[in-house]
Amino acid sequence: MKLSMLMFSLLLTTHVYSFSWGANGHRIVAQICEDHLTEKTKSEIKGILGKEYLAEIANWPDFIKSEKEWNFTNSWHYTTINMDQTFEQVKEDYKKDKNINDAIEAIELMKNILQEDKIATQYFEDLIQKNNATKLGNSTKATALAFLVHLIGDIHQPLHVGKNKDQGGNKIAVEYFGEKTNIHTVWDSEIIEHERLSYTEFAHFINKLSKEEVAEYQSHSLEDWAQESIVLREFIYNTLYDYTDRDSGLPSFSWQFQHDNINFVEERLLQAGVRLAGLLNEIFNP
Repeated sequence: MKLSMLMFSLLLTTHVYSFSWGANGHRIVAQICEDHLTEKTKSEIKGILGKEYLAEIANWPDFIKSEKEWNFTNSWHYTTINMDQTFEQVKEDYKKDKNINDAIEAIELMKNILQEDKIATQYFEDLIQKNNATKLGNSTKATALAFLVHLIGDIHQPLHVGKNKDQGGNKIAVEYFGEKTNIHTVWDSEIIEHERLSYTEFAHFINKLSKEEVAEYQSHSLEDWAQESIVLREFIYNTLYDYTDRDSGLPSFSWQFQHDNINFVEERLLQAGVRLAGLLNEIFNP
């Protein structure tokens, strides 16, 4: 199936699934990224994707969650770092297992594939073949690029660097403008969607960094990205009951919560897009 036909069929089914960052969140990250790519990087990406844009493939790793053949990637969308653990401890634990266990390892794998590392490429292709999964556009590189775009977005969503006891906030019930949901969903999509903007409008409104600010964001490591999410994650937990409904006893979020937190969401989306661009420029401009 041609890549364009595949993406068209996926777009027809966007309402069926639940997305990390929400579908528009990942598109915002990809759109911001596009604006910070070098011409050489854009040319290399066009060679991989053809006429498709990064925003069109950004949600593909979520679309395929409905396909059991891709179940082996489910744990790639998040990492678990509890308060009694460090980033390095988690990495050391995962080294004992040859499998790809989380978003951090998956990001490294996709980066290596796009850099044409033969061992990484063979490892991924063997996994795909073993599970009878179908690659995006029948291309290993296109598949790796889609995962890289998506997972860098995920690692910047603070509750995707979660605590295992509550599944990254999925077990914490809250109310959002009167509707019962959970804190993870609020941060995945509700805050973004409440702004009533298209992904291109949202990206345009927040993508106003100076060259110095871009360079600063891009100077940080993958470990830094995860640590930033942990700091914000703890802020989210510590302020949950600043907004409590007397009748239900649940954290109840509305206009004040939106006002207090939209800037954090915008910053994480912006950082993800700029850093994704920095990584892709590094990959394709060695």
